[in-house]
Amino acid sequence: MMERRKTMMRTSLFGLTAVVAAVIVLAACATKGDGDAQADRITLSSSATAKTVEHKGTGYGINELPEWISEYLDRGVPGVESLADYKGKYCFVAEEQGPALQQLLTWVNNFNAQQQIGATINTRVASVFKANESLVPDNADSQRAYSNAINTLFTATYTGARKEADWWLKQVISNRGEPDETRYTAIALYSIDRNILNDQIAARVEELKAGNTELDAAFNAVSATILERGLEWE
Repeated sequence: MMERRKTMMRTSLFGLTAVVAAVIVLAACATKGDGDAQADRITLSSSATAKTVEHKGTGYGINELPEWISEYLDRGVPGVESLADYKGKYCFVAEEQGPALQQLLTWVNNFNAQQQIGATINTRVASVFKANESLVPDNADSQRAYSNAINTLFTATYTGARKEADWWLKQVISNRGEPDETRYTAIALYSIDRNILNDQIAARVEELKAGNTELDAAFNAVSATILERGLEWE
């Protein structure tokens, strides 16, 4: 059962982009006699198939998908962060596809985690700012400064990220009436200690203060939330 699940998840990550023709069937919402509604059902079918012919573990006799990839496919980044190996860390996952393995290995080795960290901060910190926006003074300048703060944090530089793992695979994509396509996919996992990133974000928020007592109180609340709870997924 576990092997079947992992095989299905391999197809989910590395075969989904190979779908050339998909038919989406939506069943209308049917209402039962007791008033409860049955959820819409969505089914997918494809004329394309993706066959994995080689991967990073092939030469070592490894046939199981790494646990962090399984968790990423199943629950996204929060799933990866729930693993014991990454306790107390923020994780960042990036994926790239191309026609040549060496090209993707170069991408893995030269990957800059800064952009991925910025995107994650942009997503996670938004909820923290939203929760404290009632503290912002009701004037245009303060509202604008508070809104622009998220973009400032997004573009800031953060240090301490490290590569935890990577994986690649080679697939042959087949579709009736078309030549087979060979495709490589690489996926990389980076992490940074939660306390290190929390402290850096709080320091950046501190730099946003401009002497407006009420607005600075809102920034203080943001910093306090980040230092206490971290950047939580919504």
